[in-house]
Amino acid sequence: MKLFSVLLWSLFPGCWAVTGPRSVRGRLGGSVTVECGYEKGYEENSKFWCREGTWLATRRCSDGHLVETTEREAEVTQGRFSIRDNRTRRVFTVTMENLTLADAGTYLCGVDMTAIDRRHTVSVSVSPDVSPRSPITDVLPQSPTIETPQITKQPDSPSPTTTESRFSSNADTTPTRFTVLILLLFLSKGLVFLGIVCAATCGSVRYRNSCREKVSRQTQ
Repeated sequence: MKLFSVLLWSLFPGCWAVTGPRSVRGRLGGSVTVECGYEKGYEENSKFWCREGTWLATRRCSDGHLVETTEREAEVTQGRFSIRDNRTRRVFTVTMENLTLADAGTYLCGVDMTAIDRRHTVSVSVSPDVSPRSPITDVLPQSPTIETPQITKQPDSPSPTTTESRFSSNADTTPTRFTVLILLLFLSKGLVFLGIVCAATCGSVRYRNSCREKVSRQTQ
């Protein structure tokens, strides 16, 4: 493959002097942009954009240049076509605007030379406008539309009865819990007091019994 490329270069010198995309696509009524690069040494040459001829005139312009730069003018606009040459980057940009279906075809971006121009082939395709349209609106005039104000629904607020019932339930349960805690406290205190009384009673009974036993022993 490399040997074949070298052979082509030797037979057709400068055939790769201009590079660019092989194909571009644009929408109907829109625009398309093509960037073509060129080798060092062609900065001052004119750059052009044209439609390729028929099969008998392949890689030749069919009806002259659609737009081209000059040695003094690096940016030129002619009708729907414009071309801008960036000589620092060695890239010239072509723009086609207001595309029609007839614009589809093969074009050449090239560098104007004294003997044989350096060209690159670019295929341009145009996509039709596929935006959906209603057949009734295309035939009949559109009636004016009346905008109705949109009513935003407010979030449902809790009903007063629900809120009141919640407060009442909380109010009812709070005293009940407090009362139970007080009763438990008094009950625990009562149990402690009963324990103390029982202990004191048992102690006194034992003391009396011991005293009686001593008295009975002394009398004997």
